[in-house]
Amino acid sequence: MDIFHHHNKDAHPKEKRQSLGLNGRSSTGGKSSPMSSPMSSPQVSAARPAKMNIEMESPPLVFYGNVTQSTGALLSGQLNLTVTDSEVKLQTFEMHMLAICTTKKPVEKSCPECATKSSEVYKWTFLNEPVVFKKGTHSFPFSYLMPGRYPATSNGALGTIEYALSARAVTSLSDNITFTRPLKVQRALPLGNDKSSIRVFPPTNLTATVGLPPIIHPIGAFPVQMRIDGCVDRGKDTQTRWRIRKMNWRIDEHSKIISAACAKHAHKVGGEGKGILHQDTRAIGGEEMREGWKTDFDSPSGQIEMEFTASIKPGVNPLCDVESPTGLAVTHNLVIELIISEEHCPNKNTKLVNPTGVARVLRMQFTMVVTERSGMGISWDEEMPPMYEDVPLSPPGYQKMGMEDYEGEPFPYEELDRLRR
Repeated sequence: MDIFHHHNKDAHPKEKRQSLGLNGRSSTGGKSSPMSSPMSSPQVSAARPAKMNIEMESPPLVFYGNVTQSTGALLSGQLNLTVTDSEVKLQTFEMHMLAICTTKKPVEKSCPECATKSSEVYKWTFLNEPVVFKKGTHSFPFSYLMPGRYPATSNGALGTIEYALSARAVTSLSDNITFTRPLKVQRALPLGNDKSSIRVFPPTNLTATVGLPPIIHPIGAFPVQMRIDGCVDRGKDTQTRWRIRKMNWRIDEHSKIISAACAKHAHKVGGEGKGILHQDTRAIGGEEMREGWKTDFDSPSGQIEMEFTASIKPGVNPLCDVESPTGLAVTHNLVIELIISEEHCPNKNTKLVNPTGVARVLRMQFTMVVTERSGMGISWDEEMPPMYEDVPLSPPGYQKMGMEDYEGEPFPYEELDRLRR
């Protein structure tokens, strides 16, 4: 079932329970007792005949791997129904797993249907017919394998993706007993080999080689190695060199969302199925450096090497990379800027340096994937006990061999008697 279709709520039963006043008498026909007045007898809501809560038994919901590789996350728990009256009769009792997508910039600000789309992921039906429950706690187990293609929970400046368990029971007197518990769904990508990227900067001979980790985490630092070749252009008598004056890096977070309109306000965006694109970019980390690199102008083409540590700034509440069919997408980039200056010097005396006044800005962007830490990285299917067909063969049994009595000379026991003494 597609989780991004709007969820239709079930109709409520027509039978209603009479409300109870402060003195316990039922109010009928809108008439009040002569002894009561709005100022002296405020209305008191009747106590619920039962209440619910959820006890989770499964570990946190974490998708290990990307959308195509993840086998999902296993959800299991107990839905507890605690009856406070002597007994209660339930007509229906069910629970839904909902995916709630909210845009913070809807087409119509005052329209809740433009701002929030709720869809049903899964449904549990605990009763097929009316049942009477006595006073006490009654448990109903539930489980569901959540597919790994679903987007993770996200709460950004443009929109949110949330999951929740919503339980609802209807009594014979048409009382609604509800309970909602939010679910946090995360995605963790495994750590792979470092990636190496090359950037060229024409019309110069400069070439930058940058080594980066494949993924980064919201908490923690990561190393960045960079080497710049082609810093020296040697002539017959003089040489031209490029020297780094300043380097700064930053991590940008790019968010975008498509705010779709409801059927009532679809005319504002040109019809149903269309929406408005909103984008937002913020810096979640950065630093400026004026030293920390090693320059080697004596090599054949000139070389500059540096290694620095980058991280996301604490307290900025970064989002992990996500892409959902609702139009919400979050990506990250590492931006490195180098300010270099040109200088001349004679080949015979390289210490006699003359700046030319020419400067350039070398700007590089690298895609960074922000994901949660995978920990041990054990998916639900790897934690299961082996199936019967996967159990290896038992150890070999003892083969039946023929046994015969010994008829030879008796063994000498003198040495054994000597040891006993």
